[in-house]
Amino acid sequence: MKPIILLDIDGVLNPVAGPGDGGDRPTLTLTPEKIGLVRRLAGLGRIAWVSTWPADLTAGLESQLQLEAEPLRVVMVLRPDDDGQATPKLRSVARWLARMDALGEADWDSVVWIDDVLGADARAWAHNHTQPVLLEKPVPDRGLAEVHVVAVEVFAASG
Repeated sequence: MKPIILLDIDGVLNPVAGPGDGGDRPTLTLTPEKIGLVRRLAGLGRIAWVSTWPADLTAGLESQLQLEAEPLRVVMVLRPDDDGQATPKLRSVARWLARMDALGEADWDSVVWIDDVLGADARAWAHNHTQPVLLEKPVPDRGLAEVHVVAVEVFAASG
């Protein structure tokens, strides 16, 4: 299978914030371990950020990752009632995937979603989605680990 890999940042990549270079924003640095894990994921499918982080901050992460394909970005339209959901990003993710499919831009045959906030609603959605879905939920203070990447590798090889 060739999945789209929906990747959160906080609680998953956990970049380290340092002093900015003149602006108001901090400089964010990924650990070499996280860079290696994300590069392995990128070898399995297309990465798409599922984060409310601004584009300039994700661009800083992308420059550290040096991936062959620029990550896509899921458009996050969070509504007030999303806060009360087990998976607040679920509606935005579902809308984005449907829109990409309708536009003929969905060149994947499965979905991997790696996020530290995935609830029962996400599991129900995954069970009913038209393509195979793998949900990986890292422990927020540890983030993405070898076990998650291996699960994605097994999932991608199963198709």
